[in-house]
Amino acid sequence: MLTSATTLVERRTVLTGDFGTHPYEAGWATEALFYVRTEGPHPTLTIQAQVSPDGVEWLDRGARLTLPSDRSLIDVELYGFGTWIRLFITGSTSEQPTTLLVHLALKG
Repeated sequence: MLTSATTLVERRTVLTGDFGTHPYEAGWATEALFYVRTEGPHPTLTIQAQVSPDGVEWLDRGARLTLPSDRSLIDVELYGFGTWIRLFITGSTSEQPTTLLVHLALKG
């Protein structure tokens, strides 16, 4: 039987520049699925999954994904990620902010 957990990583966070989500320690899990949802208008966003051995120094993992300005939801899958995971999101500015929610579903 698999173990699963779901958590809200970011709640209506307003982005006005480059942004790293809260790190999440998920060493027990074998797969992770982030759901990124925007509220209201937003610029095109670039989303990069990142991994870390310690939650301090980060490495890009997998391909960068794009959330176009005409869409409000995207998912980001991670497998074989070690312990700490997060997303790094670019594209927002003070002139074009983004309000978002990030959910994380884990299975192991």
